[in-house]
Amino acid sequence: MSHFPAPAAPRRTPCNIITGPLGAGKSSAIVNLLANHSDGNWAVLVNEIGDVGIDGAIAKSSGADGSAMVAEIAGGCICCANGVAATVTITRLLRRKPSRLLIEPSGLGH
Repeated sequence: MSHFPAPAAPRRTPCNIITGPLGAGKSSAIVNLLANHSDGNWAVLVNEIGDVGIDGAIAKSSGADGSAMVAEIAGGCICCANGVAATVTITRLLRRKPSRLLIEPSGLGH
């Protein structure tokens, strides 16, 4: 008989990937979700194909009340060119135990 408690089951974080072509309204949908959710802190990963992150800035400003953790990966598609950076960033976000993770790949991804 062991005197140590059994390890807790891993906590699963719901994840939504918001996809679509450039201009489809992905960032607007995320801003709307951030403004209207009521279930804890959310994390958002925004992917920009270019070096300047406009969508990330929009998401950060909509989570200004502290209800969202926003991370951004610029300079290439998270599905291929920045896969390692995406894995590291997602791991860092999940360590903060968000109640939900939203991922917005670039609208110009492959």
